[in-house]
Amino acid sequence: MRAISRKLPVLLGLLLIWATASGFEGIEELDVETTAGIESVMDDLTGEDFEKLQIEEEWEEKVLANVEDYVTVRSEPNAESTALGRMFKGDGGEVVERLEGWTRVQSGNVDGYVNNEYLLFGYDAYEQAQEEVTLTATSLTGGLRIRSEASTEGKILKNVGEGTKLDVVAGEETEGAEWIHIQYAEEKTGYVSAEYVSVEFELGSAMTMDEIKKKEAEEKREKLKQQRDSFKANGNEVTLLAALIQAEGGNQPYDGQVAIGAVVMNRVKSPRYPNTIADVIYAPGQFGPVSNGTMMQYIGSPKASCMQAAQEAINGYTTIGSYTHFRRAGSEVGSDSIVIGSHVFY
Repeated sequence: MRAISRKLPVLLGLLLIWATASGFEGIEELDVETTAGIESVMDDLTGEDFEKLQIEEEWEEKVLANVEDYVTVRSEPNAESTALGRMFKGDGGEVVERLEGWTRVQSGNVDGYVNNEYLLFGYDAYEQAQEEVTLTATSLTGGLRIRSEASTEGKILKNVGEGTKLDVVAGEETEGAEWIHIQYAEEKTGYVSAEYVSVEFELGSAMTMDEIKKKEAEEKREKLKQQRDSFKANGNEVTLLAALIQAEGGNQPYDGQVAIGAVVMNRVKSPRYPNTIADVIYAPGQFGPVSNGTMMQYIGSPKASCMQAAQEAINGYTTIGSYTHFRRAGSEVGSDSIVIGSHVFY
């Protein structure tokens, strides 16, 4: 019954094609020859043909980004219009309007135009999705049981709620299967009953330009956090401080290099700042070369003067007293500031 119900829209589509071709003449009184002709066409269609027609119907108004990285979604159907967002590899969307050379697409929070050169439609989109997009099993019930084996006798590893999405293990067959092999945590897999999940491709969604900027900022913060944690666990604090000194003032006089190190150490000692060198250096938005990543090029081997300045600062030597800030020297310098080289310390 399920197979027949899936094919019914396709059968109706074939009948519509025939009716259109015949101008709808005699549709109420089909003669034996015509009926036989339709039956002959049906008989010639294989199960694969029906499946493909069904997929084409389901994907008729869907698109998939045909890119290695991303394609820009624009406000108008031309390359000069405003960028509203981006569709990345694996992102899909719904067709809103088809134009010559461009398609208006709704994807995520983005509604705009994409050049057709970077889109796949219909069955082509479906085929590519199988290679690029994660197959997801969505729980249809509360308390879905994840088991250690594909059997009700398997140990229950975890229960998940309705709507929970679980990645299907790559390469596993799901069509007609009674159990679905899924991943429910990093490097942890199990089995769920196919009866209680919906299995489908989980297409990605386009991102607005604001969403992209927010994601990039979060990724940068996470990268800096990982660098900080790595140095706290394994790094040499003298080398880390020397790398910052070189990035901020490698071309400055030695006293200025010591002063930069002293700024960091004064912050370490202050209750207003973190209490380790790594935490002070990697505090968000404090040092430009850290935020933009240029400090990392000096981590391997800071020059000798910067290493010496870092060690002296760590040992307590300072050329700027207890100051905790510095900036590039400008036209106006306050009386309570100290100028060393091209930096003002305050």
